[in-house]
Amino acid sequence: MIIEIPDGLRVQAKAPHNLFMLNLALFHLLMTPAIIATGVGELGILLPLALSLAVIAYTWRRANGGHDQAFVCAHWQLAMRRYRLLLIAYAVTATLLLLGWLLTQGTSDPNMRDILQTVLLRIAVMPVVLMVMVNFYLESSALFQATNGEVPDSALRRCPSHDIPTLSG
Repeated sequence: MIIEIPDGLRVQAKAPHNLFMLNLALFHLLMTPAIIATGVGELGILLPLALSLAVIAYTWRRANGGHDQAFVCAHWQLAMRRYRLLLIAYAVTATLLLLGWLLTQGTSDPNMRDILQTVLLRIAVMPVVLMVMVNFYLESSALFQATNGEVPDSALRRCPSHDIPTLSG
């Protein structure tokens, strides 16, 4: 739905999508490879995850907090729904990492264990990598929608109804 909306509200509606894109770029595409390359260790890899989860928690709080404008509320809800996709990818990756860890525990040769852990780690992170790419596409589309005063009807239904002047439906 295209809504006749002032520029100030468009900027507010773009905020969750800008935050999402910053989260993806900073914590997933820059910080994670940097931590892996510097060899900080296994616990170091939890830092980008913790920071990303903090941003997700902030978005969840804002999405569920009261908004005066349904247009802004709908865009926060839209960002939160897309974060759910990323959270599912985190869960799949965690499950694959756990399975990989269990498989390597049965190996008596330490060299084979290291090889298996390396291979299984590369496989396990793929759901998150793919979801980051998908979310980049979805969020760039959402930024375009917020700029043009558009909002998906499904996102608008989750927000308190207001008199919204529509240009087209």
